[in-house]
Amino acid sequence: MPVIYMIISLLVKIFGFYPMDVGCRSFFILGQSEKPRFEQVISGFTGNYWNVVKVQFLRALFTFLWSLLFIIPGIIKMYEYRMIPYILAENPNLSRKEVFLLSKEMMRGQKWKAFVFDISFIGWWLLGLITLGILVIFYVQPYYNAACAELYITLRDRMQEIPPENPV
Repeated sequence: MPVIYMIISLLVKIFGFYPMDVGCRSFFILGQSEKPRFEQVISGFTGNYWNVVKVQFLRALFTFLWSLLFIIPGIIKMYEYRMIPYILAENPNLSRKEVFLLSKEMMRGQKWKAFVFDISFIGWWLLGLITLGILVIFYVQPYYNAACAELYITLRDRMQEIPPENPV
């Protein structure tokens, strides 16, 4: 019986939470320039749903496989793949290779800065624990998500300023 529950929870995560994650990232990206509507949260289910599910699943799988080597390569890959949900939120039709390559390029030279960025939130997460998670739900998680969306927008805009390495 526990195996069935594990399989069901894995399927719900893959087919439900992965697209919802992309929709939430889209909500916070739009929140930077306009007032997003709540329906934006389910945008991962519209558009190219199967591509979103496939790419998000492969992101989790590749991170897990890298983590099997040692913890550090898994952490490095986790940061390398960090922008994948944001890229999918704006471009759900990009192929897996394109999304992974874009995320890798965006995070080149930025992994340590992103790690320090995450560390800067430790105080907020601890404060959230003290309040039994209430502060996390109503303030810390939305604040963190908005800050991560700003990080994505900054990296995306920086990528658009960089000329291609091999101009044709």
